[in-house]
Amino acid sequence: MQKKLLISTIYLGVFLAGFSGKAQNQPAPGSQPLSYDPPGSTDTRSKPIELPVRRTYSFEGSGVRVSTDFEGARLNELTQLNDTLFTAVIRPENAPINMSPWYAFKVWADSARPVYIRMTYQNGRHRYYPKISSEGQRWQPLDSASFFPGDSVATMRLAAGPDTLWIAAQEMILLRHVQVWADSLDRLPFVSKQTVGYSAQQRPIIALSVGKPDSKRVLAVISRQHPPEVTGYLAMQAFVETIAGDSKLARRFRRKFETIVLPMINPDGVANGHWRHNTGGIDLNRDWKYFRQPETAVVRDFLTKEVSRQQARVYFGLDFHSTWNDIYYVFDEKTTPYATSLTQQWLTGVEGVIPGYKANQSASGTESPISKNWFFTQFGADAVTYEVGDNTPRDDLRVKGQVAAVEMMKLLLKQR
Repeated sequence: MQKKLLISTIYLGVFLAGFSGKAQNQPAPGSQPLSYDPPGSTDTRSKPIELPVRRTYSFEGSGVRVSTDFEGARLNELTQLNDTLFTAVIRPENAPINMSPWYAFKVWADSARPVYIRMTYQNGRHRYYPKISSEGQRWQPLDSASFFPGDSVATMRLAAGPDTLWIAAQEMILLRHVQVWADSLDRLPFVSKQTVGYSAQQRPIIALSVGKPDSKRVLAVISRQHPPEVTGYLAMQAFVETIAGDSKLARRFRRKFETIVLPMINPDGVANGHWRHNTGGIDLNRDWKYFRQPETAVVRDFLTKEVSRQQARVYFGLDFHSTWNDIYYVFDEKTTPYATSLTQQWLTGVEGVIPGYKANQSASGTESPISKNWFFTQFGADAVTYEVGDNTPRDDLRVKGQVAAVEMMKLLLKQR
């Protein structure tokens, strides 16, 4: 069972520093933003994509091997310039596309030597600070002295040797990792797990029910519509684990509410190392009006069926994402007046726990075909697209997710 939430003075100081500090490699003034809607993003009819090539590159005379022969890998071309310098080409699944250039590959060599990988991006530019791992499970940022970032080109120096070194844009959290996490929660007596449908490539889309079965009160949580957005997923994990925890508040909440969680909506995109899209070449978070893609249709059908069957009310919809800096995409006052907005009450509660913290918000109406707006138009529920910064320290992510869950539970328990 999860321990009660404790935020020490030291931990809180680190937490606030993570929010207030500027992320590395901010976009240059006047450059194309990292998060934007490229032309045609709301035309969600399937488009051709470039499938990943799974192979191992071997360079004669260098003793260096580079592999993309694993799930989640992405590196489209690799050429050798000299004994230690290689140029990698990273392309998206299709274009135009949001600037979320995912990469992942493995490196090893016959003997210890430095290997320089010059990353070049087609239809994109550098965004994610490289993470390294010795076994593909535990990750840490590459030493800053070994990374030389640019805009369309970034170079990393790797200490290659006989042992395999994994490199990825963010921690690699694949469907199998999500299933292990979901199975660990499913062992709890108040949690159930099910497969609610399948992606285009027939990977399962799983859902968790946390709390009172057949509740008349529902909190809906979704995540990982966009494959590289790992920080949002990690915050979602902490949020859900807090609701499934052993605190008095969590136990009381579960007696009143059911939390429905869909932790990975785009498993094909994750498995194929996509920047943004599913295997239909579509941004799933622009398909919540048309439901032309199988993944959004599965989630729509499951949630509407469950809510109808239970004759339940969806009080809140929460969609976890990642972007350059932390931000909450909320409804404007015309859509949900701030005086009665659950979102504003929730964020006020979060701000009250963290001294000096001010939630960064961006407000809009319901015109865009995104999940947040579908929760509102379909269920009349308040909803938020909860974006977590790419470079937010991982310990801070957990605290942020925990605080968000505690304040959400307090708020919803007050509702009739």
